[in-house]
Amino acid sequence: MLITNEMVKEYADKPAVFAVKVAAGTEIAAEHLEHPMFLGDMVSSNLFTLDEALTIGQVIGVKAAKDCDALTPVTEEAVGGTVKLAVKVTPSEEKEQEVQTEISAQDGDTIIISIKEGKDIYLEFPV
Repeated sequence: MLITNEMVKEYADKPAVFAVKVAAGTEIAAEHLEHPMFLGDMVSSNLFTLDEALTIGQVIGVKAAKDCDALTPVTEEAVGGTVKLAVKVTPSEEKEQEVQTEISAQDGDTIIISIKEGKDIYLEFPV
């Protein structure tokens, strides 16, 4: 069963396995990949291993470097070493950040709103 474009974000960290035969030079898209829900059964039946499989998030949009058969894991060899770099954030690194907002009035003619979240955002509106 193939995944859809809507499922790509949901399964971005799951192993990528071709569901159909893909020709060299083809840009890998959702319709080329197997649904991760079925991979456990395929691995346990010794159809393939996922040891060297890249993740779905790493391969969407990357071109296949060689012809690949259906039901084969997407590896660096299959994409010619070209993969998207994925940044994984572990739960311990995730911290709630309090949004710092300052509102001030200068000389009665201007309101300044300064929002500091991720990037320093500075807005100034004439009154």
